[in-house]
Amino acid sequence: MDAKVGKLLIVGCILGTLDNALTIAAALSCARSCFLPSFQGLDRSSVEARDSLIESGFGGKDWPGGTVKGDLIAVISVYRAWSTRQRSERGKFASDHALDNTALRDMETLRRQFGDLLAESGLIPERRVTAQDDGRGSEEGSNCSNSLAVDDALLTSCSLVAGLYPNIATLVRPKRPRQGGRLLTSDSSELCRPSSSSFQRRRVQQASEEGRDAYAVYHAKHRSVGAVSPGREQRQQEAFLSEVNFVSKFALILFGGRPRLVKNAIVVDNWLKFKVCDNDDGEKEKTNAIILIALRGLLDDVIVEHVVKTFATAEEKSRMAQRHEKIIEVVRRILADEG
Repeated sequence: MDAKVGKLLIVGCILGTLDNALTIAAALSCARSCFLPSFQGLDRSSVEARDSLIESGFGGKDWPGGTVKGDLIAVISVYRAWSTRQRSERGKFASDHALDNTALRDMETLRRQFGDLLAESGLIPERRVTAQDDGRGSEEGSNCSNSLAVDDALLTSCSLVAGLYPNIATLVRPKRPRQGGRLLTSDSSELCRPSSSSFQRRRVQQASEEGRDAYAVYHAKHRSVGAVSPGREQRQQEAFLSEVNFVSKFALILFGGRPRLVKNAIVVDNWLKFKVCDNDDGEKEKTNAIILIALRGLLDDVIVEHVVKTFATAEEKSRMAQRHEKIIEVVRRILADEG
């Protein structure tokens, strides 16, 4: 198992978003995307149906568990809708929503394999798969404590940060109208775009000159091949980011790199700077920043304890879960307040 996928799953267990983490892990490990590529000449109505499904589904604009814009959040949305259909109906549903039914089936298998590995390692209770009368099939125990926050998109985005770190990018807003935004990563001064298949491509293109700072995590960086056309100059290479997911600054502070307080700002990895007050005398804001960094320390302890005590007794695990839930509730409130 890839180390990033492993951390994603562990943090998903702790935050109660395991079911979503399994879907993300499966998508990252799958050989093909569950979204059909646009160059296949997709039917317009199926593309619109897919986009509507993403907009109204998990993490959408009216989702009760918070709004999160991201390519992997979109995967959760469509996988949920696909998996609730009877098996005999899934192929048609995929076709009607510009989805790859084979990729979704592969993800289903990978989800089950990852779940079995977590159970064998003692991170989650043993799972059993049962067949329902309608032909769907369900994983018994999916509503256990590891998935109590399965509808919380904000906490799910924290799992994304934990798993995809250090692949972090910031939105660089355009200097002139209609110029389009870009994404800047920590490993280069080169400005990037979301890949052509990213659902965040339009959002970055339409970024205004002014607005709130925006941050994202991504899965990989790719580079286009410079092309030469007769009578034209050579086309410059460009960098593109795949699986772009916009996340909260608090998610980055709490689940990304090591934060530290430098004068009037929280600095993560000597790169990301989050201003906490307008001057050096903002004592209240500095106190809040210190508390936030202390909370990060508690979360690190929670992750270590969860791994070390995988084979503790049921009573010990129950007490541990109660302690962890109090800390996670604080995280949930911080994320909700920012939204």
